[in-house]
Amino acid sequence: MAILRIKSGTHKGKIYDIREENLAIGREVAGGIQVLDQGVSRRHAEIFRIGELYFIRDLESRNGTFVNEKSVSEELLRIGDQIRIGSTVLVFEDKLAQLRDSSHIIGEEASAGLNPTSTIHMRLTDVEKRPPQGGETTESRNLNVLFHLAYIVSEEKNLSKLLVRAAELVGRSFECDHLFILWAKGESAERCEILGRYDRAGEEADQGCVSRSILRDVLKFGRSVLTSDASMDKQFNAMASVVMKQLRSVMCVPIHLLGKNMGVLYVYSKKSEAFSAEDLELASAVGIQLGTTIGLLTMLRGSDKFFRNSMRTLVSAIEMKNPENRGKCERVAGYCLAIAKELGLETHDLRNAWLAGMLHDIGSIPLTDKERSQELTIETKKNHYARELLKHVSGLEAILPAIEEQNERFDGSGSPEGRKGSDISILGRVLGLALELDRTLYHGSVGGGEEMTAKEALLKIKEMADRQFDRESVNALLIAYRNGKLFNQDEEFFEVPLN
Repeated sequence: MAILRIKSGTHKGKIYDIREENLAIGREVAGGIQVLDQGVSRRHAEIFRIGELYFIRDLESRNGTFVNEKSVSEELLRIGDQIRIGSTVLVFEDKLAQLRDSSHIIGEEASAGLNPTSTIHMRLTDVEKRPPQGGETTESRNLNVLFHLAYIVSEEKNLSKLLVRAAELVGRSFECDHLFILWAKGESAERCEILGRYDRAGEEADQGCVSRSILRDVLKFGRSVLTSDASMDKQFNAMASVVMKQLRSVMCVPIHLLGKNMGVLYVYSKKSEAFSAEDLELASAVGIQLGTTIGLLTMLRGSDKFFRNSMRTLVSAIEMKNPENRGKCERVAGYCLAIAKELGLETHDLRNAWLAGMLHDIGSIPLTDKERSQELTIETKKNHYARELLKHVSGLEAILPAIEEQNERFDGSGSPEGRKGSDISILGRVLGLALELDRTLYHGSVGGGEEMTAKEALLKIKEMADRQFDRESVNALLIAYRNGKLFNQDEEFFEVPLN
């Protein structure tokens, strides 16, 4: 959901959900955003939406409306854009993305270092490997959690979903208020990314309770920490976050990656003495399993990076025959990946969406000059050559249908088979939409014409929903632009950044 957050000015920090089709901003607006600023007109500007696209329009205000310090009469908004009216600055944001914003995780604290009188330190090597003992509730619980975690690891192919499911499983087992799987950016506790989280039902998300000093100690020394009551601990009771958030019990264990402490599992409760030493052992074992899983997936990503670079070499050969298309394959692959991510496709499908974009024109390599001149049969010829080139390459079979269907259309008006609706594979629909976007941006339309701005191209493609293209894919394209991902893909197929 899109929101507006007041960054500076009156009511700083207040958030407004953009639920209606039109949302007015000004000094005297009913049901809109009231900004009590002398530089703001009675009805200064309005936010309006067309499908998944959000716009801001100046309502002939006295002092103007600015987006990223540029005066605008009407502008298409993207996540992160800063809107200034008068001396008040509002930020256009995504509500779900805000929950994962690492800048909201770490709270300011008054002291550093740990008080050994009220905390337990335990290195991962100290975790005792005891077999489950019948009749002991805690042991049975631990075995059950580790078994289910192993099942999630073996079943889930998407790293982001895996970590979310793991956080839910472990958080429920501890009956905690909140649990975070945190990843250090640049091996530092100063900035951490949330990879997975659990919040008890009815408990407001409370990222401000994460203790930076605890994170710093765990990341530096690789030892787990348990404190039974932070409010009674000299290390914690002077912290503003503890006072304001009523923080009590805390567990924090390291997550190792290739011999380094790169992340932590952080668990906390507002109850005193909520966790035991046995709980700390389970948390430490979970940290070991998460580190192993992330390490394996990181190695796979390294191999995938080598594979992608090999694909770029092949694409260079394709573009050498048609220099006017230089850079097109990279652009289309980026669009495909952005759309696929917004559709929520699995990791292997994200990879295949990118590959389909990169290799969409591979069938043109063997074309003779005579075959290129025969417009009626050129698509059939290209599909034939694509099959011949890819059928013997292990791992690329899955993208062949998308390449063959790139010119099919949702209403059946495409070619060469005239397929329609769900008869076109999801990757074929994504690739066709990405190619249409590239044509529209650089040539105006299939028949040629002047280049278009992103706003013009997206509005034109929106009109094609339910006709040439399915509405779900079109909405995914529009959301990718709104979130700033459409033209800024890092080509990573794993949802979680592990730097």
